[in-house]
Amino acid sequence: MDGVALPTRRWAVAGPFPARDRSLSQALAFALGFLLPILTLKTGYYGTPTDLASRVALVDFVCVIAMAALVLRGRPAPVPLPGIAYFFALVLSLFPSLVIFPGRESYAWTAFAALFMAFLFYVLGLSVGESPAVTSALLKGVCAVTLFEGVIVFHDYFFSSQWFPDPMAGRARGTFKANGQLGAFGFCAAGLLLAMGRAVPSRRLRFWTLVCGFLAASFVFTASRRTGMICVFVWAAVFAAMGVRFARRRGYRVFVALLLAAVAIFGVSWGVLSQSFAGKRLTEGVTSLRQTDGFIQNQHRAILRSADQWFPFGFGPGRGNLIDPSDPEHHEVHNGLLAVMVELGVLGLLGFVALVLRPLFRRHPVPRGDGALALRATIIASFLLVSVVFMFHNTLYRDRTFMLFLGMATAIARHPWAPPRPEPEVTA
Repeated sequence: MDGVALPTRRWAVAGPFPARDRSLSQALAFALGFLLPILTLKTGYYGTPTDLASRVALVDFVCVIAMAALVLRGRPAPVPLPGIAYFFALVLSLFPSLVIFPGRESYAWTAFAALFMAFLFYVLGLSVGESPAVTSALLKGVCAVTLFEGVIVFHDYFFSSQWFPDPMAGRARGTFKANGQLGAFGFCAAGLLLAMGRAVPSRRLRFWTLVCGFLAASFVFTASRRTGMICVFVWAAVFAAMGVRFARRRGYRVFVALLLAAVAIFGVSWGVLSQSFAGKRLTEGVTSLRQTDGFIQNQHRAILRSADQWFPFGFGPGRGNLIDPSDPEHHEVHNGLLAVMVELGVLGLLGFVALVLRPLFRRHPVPRGDGALALRATIIASFLLVSVVFMFHNTLYRDRTFMLFLGMATAIARHPWAPPRPEPEVTA
């Protein structure tokens, strides 16, 4: 038939990314997703670095290149007001960090650079979340690296001859410089894969995001992150409660059945499981929540004692340890929300909390009858709510994967997209 082309499955690049750079945009998105957890390939353990050069990863260069290409050739998504407020507080916090409070300037600049880079992932996520094609490419990269990371993590967890040794027996750190980074990545990657993968048009990709999402969640246990292990169970329960409207869907019923079965198995075999390393760590985590003289509780008291110094503008990036000058280890603030307030001040905390909660408020309601979009919205909401609990003992405000997720979730809340359908192309 002359003049009429047959329907195709071509997926046009939508949103901020120009169609002429479709291949480049998708390649950069895949590389971004694949490189997220590749922070080191050195097998020797040396802990979390404090100098700037050691904290720069390949994924940071990909993020900068992607942002530069987007600014020069595309239309970057606008940064919402909470993001502007948070960034303003970040820049403002340099003054107390460099001028008012003592300490090595290199620590302040290193911390500022880390927070600025994490914010750049958020800004890029705002544009990625508006493009279904680029989102799909990013998820493919995250799936591939999660499978790769899984091989390393489970080898090091179950075999004594670890490829990437950790100083504590019974846990793994993967391609990270510390086990806490693996636990944070596993939690955030699970949220990214399970939420964003529910509405992509490819059935095969939806399957792999589901598999890799649960695999990423297991990293929290192999990394022995106590708060993280608790949050995985809490997340499952919160989603089950929020997702009651999907009760007629087979997937939801299977999930609830598996959750109840897991609870029953844990209840019956807890006597044995509690003697394992992960079981002991989980028990310690639950017990520490009830303590009045634990590490976290002592930090909370130190924050209150030093409030006359950091309130309301903060100590500045890299100066969180000033809450307790007598601490010989110079610990940073481990509570993610309080760390933002102590370092970036009240404005920084308000901006960051608004960043986290912004995706919960959609500009347009989810179209009726579109179960994929509704399911994605529920997973996003449940993950964000539980992430607040996760931050009780984890700092996500400088986590690349979490900030990227926040940007994408914010973009979806502003402009929800449906899986594209093939449309006939009419030619002259």
